[in-house]
Amino acid sequence: MRRHRRGIVGTIILAALAIAAGGEGSVPWPHGAPPTSTELDSLVVDALDLFALERFDEFFEAFEKGEDSEHIHLRQERIDEGVWDKDALFNFGDSLFDHEFRGSDGYGAQPNAKLQRVHDGTRGGLDTFSCVGCHSLGGPDGAGAATQNTFFFGDGDAAASAQVRNPPHVLGLGFIQAVAAEMSAELQGLRDDAIKQATESGEPVTVALVTRGVDYGALTAHQDGGVDSSGIDGIDDDLVVKPFGWKGRFATLRRTIEDAARVHFGIQSHVLALQWMEEQDPALGNGPDWWDPDGDGHQRELEEGILTAGATYLAMLEGPVVIPPHDPQLRDRWAHGSALMDEVGCTDCHRRELLLTSPFWDETPDTTDGPPIRISLLIDGEGPKPSPLVQLYSDLKRHDMGPSLADPHADDGTGVAASVFLTRPLWGLAETPPYLHDGRALTIPEAITMHDGQGADSRDAFLALPESSQADLHIFLLSLTREPKVRVPR
Repeated sequence: MRRHRRGIVGTIILAALAIAAGGEGSVPWPHGAPPTSTELDSLVVDALDLFALERFDEFFEAFEKGEDSEHIHLRQERIDEGVWDKDALFNFGDSLFDHEFRGSDGYGAQPNAKLQRVHDGTRGGLDTFSCVGCHSLGGPDGAGAATQNTFFFGDGDAAASAQVRNPPHVLGLGFIQAVAAEMSAELQGLRDDAIKQATESGEPVTVALVTRGVDYGALTAHQDGGVDSSGIDGIDDDLVVKPFGWKGRFATLRRTIEDAARVHFGIQSHVLALQWMEEQDPALGNGPDWWDPDGDGHQRELEEGILTAGATYLAMLEGPVVIPPHDPQLRDRWAHGSALMDEVGCTDCHRRELLLTSPFWDETPDTTDGPPIRISLLIDGEGPKPSPLVQLYSDLKRHDMGPSLADPHADDGTGVAASVFLTRPLWGLAETPPYLHDGRALTIPEAITMHDGQGADSRDAFLALPESSQADLHIFLLSLTREPKVRVPR
C-alpha cells in the first residue's frame, strides 16, 4: 500500500540514525526492533520510487494542466463495478487529503476565488487549499496549530464575528464511527421496543437510554406511538450518536468530508448537487443549474466515488496508542496519574473504553445500488490498530461546559447551545496542542483548569491535588499519543 512520501522517508531516516549510532539494537525503540538492513534497503527503494513518481507528476502537471486533478475524480459507478479494491481506494483518499484545490477544480464560488480566513455565513472561508493544510501537526493526518484555527459562521471580515475551531487529528476515526453507529442502533432499539410495548399495553412506557455504560437520559413512549423526548440528554432526538465535529454534527466520515470540502474549499459534492436539484439550499448557492449550485461554472466538483475513497482512507488509518514512559520512576508516576483520572472524575465523561462489537464497517454509497465497501477495522490499512475495547477516552455525548467556554455567538447553524460540546476523545492528546475547541489552552493542565459547567467538579478536584499529583496526571495524559515516526516535509 502506497502512503505519504514524507512518512516513508522519515521512517528511513530514523532507521539510518539507529544503525549509525552503533547497530540495529542501539536505540531504544518504543515498539519492537528497528528495521534490519534488508528491510531498510526495501524502504529506500520504495521511497525513491515514490519520490520519482511524485516529482514526475509535478512536472507532468506543469506540462499538461489538469493531470494533477485526475486522482480526485472517481466515479462511484466504477467502484460499484469492482474496478478498485480497498487498497486502491485508500490511495485515492490519501491523494484527496493531500490535494491542493484550485480554480480548475471548482475552488470557491467564483473564478479566481481567493483565501478568506473568516468564513462568510454558512458557505465557507475560503481558508485553505488542502486537508493537510490544517491537519499536519504531530505528523500526517494530525491536528492543527493555533494559526490553523478556522473561523466559522462569520461576516467574512472580522474574526470576532466567527466561531473559532481548532482542527483535531483524524487518526482512529474508523473505530469511532463504528462504535457510534452501534450505540445509535442500541438507543433506537430501546426507543422502538418502548413504542411497541406502549401501543400493545395501552399504557405509557418510560425507558432509560443507556448504551455502553453511557447515560443519554430517558424517553417516554405513549400508546398512540408518540414519544416524549424531553428527558433525552446529550444527543439529538433522533438518537443518532454523531461523533464528528466539536458540537457532534456528523455521524459518518463521508458526510464530514463532504461538509469540510464545501466550507473550506467551496467544493461541492455531486451528492449535494443532486439534493439541490430537489430543494434549492441557499447554503450551496443560487447557481443557474442543478449541477452547479454555486454558479462557478464547474460541475461534479467532488464525485461520490471520492467521498467513498476519502471515507475508506480515514477509516483505515492507524489508531493512537498509549506509550508509558520508560524510566521506572516516571512509570510509577504514570500509574499514579492513571488512577487519578478516575479519582478526580475525568473518566466520568472521558470514558477510557467503549466496546466495538463488530470489527467490520460497510461504506455504503449514497445514490447508487452498488455494494458497500466492507472494511475490516482491525486488519485493513495502517497500523497500529486499537483493540475492540477502543481506548478513545470519550463518552461520545454532548455536555454543557459552562459560560466560560461557551461560543461567543449562539446561532451557528448547529442547533446546539453555545456552551454545549461533544466530549473530545483524548487518544492522541500529546501530539495535538493547542487544546479545547478554539485552541485557547496551550498545555494540558491549562485545558483541565479551563473546564467549566459539567466539568467544573473535575476541574476543582484537579486543582485541589498537590502539585506532584497534578504532575502525575499530566504525565499519564502525555502517554496518550501516536506511534512515533520521524518524518520529513514534502
